[in-house]
Amino acid sequence: MTFKDLEFEERFDGVQAIVNFRNGFEVSVIRHGGSYGGKKGLYEIGVFNAAGSMCDPLGWGDDVKGWLTPEGVEKELDLIASV
Repeated sequence: MTFKDLEFEERFDGVQAIVNFRNGFEVSVIRHGGSYGGKKGLYEIGVFNAAGSMCDPLGWGDDVKGWLTPEGVEKELDLIASV
């Protein structure tokens, strides 16, 4: 999946896209004033399992990963899709 494929909607004071994967994970990609890196134009992602709980399938050590460029978002989405 490329960053261009994401369908962002206005949320909070920024934007959000939701990505659903066949493996049951749902990923929220956000950028707003309170997100990690949002004030610098960067993105934050959070992952939810099939039960709807936030999770850390890649061992980040946190429920979210911030400070991501569009290329960084693509990399993390590819990794999550392959879990």
